Amino acid sequence: MGPKSKKITNGSSTGTTSNQAKKEIRPPAFWIRYFESGGLEGWQAMMRLLGFTETFTSKNQCRKALKYAWVNIIDFFEAISTCSRPRFFPNHYQLSRYTIRTRKFFPKKLLPKGSPLRQLFSNIVPKRGRDCD
Repeated sequence: MGPKSKKITNGSSTGTTSNQAKKEIRPPAFWIRYFESGGLEGWQAMMRLLGFTETFTSKNQCRKALKYAWVNIIDFFEAISTCSRPRFFPNHYQLSRYTIRTRKFFPKKLLPKGSPLRQLFSNIVPKRGRDCD
């Protein structure tokens, strides 16, 4: 077993640890730095990149608009690089299923505090021993 592997002690050899479930992701450093400051301009840029057409005059307006916006952060970065709009999911459950199935997890520790990207972050924890259909 590698240094990051975790032995499963409950007798199940088919279980997965969170390290096994996560796909190696190399986040685009430029965009992380771009959104790092958490200034209104960064929030407004993110809203445009997400496809919102409204004019947002405060970070609070942006937060309210994103309250029920379920987007995979990896897909968001891929959409930016291809000049397209990211896929929106109707609810947290469907975003979770998609994220687990595609293994497109984004580590929260890479999202600076105050960054608008944190608003897109959703806690998704794969269940041990089960794959999502």
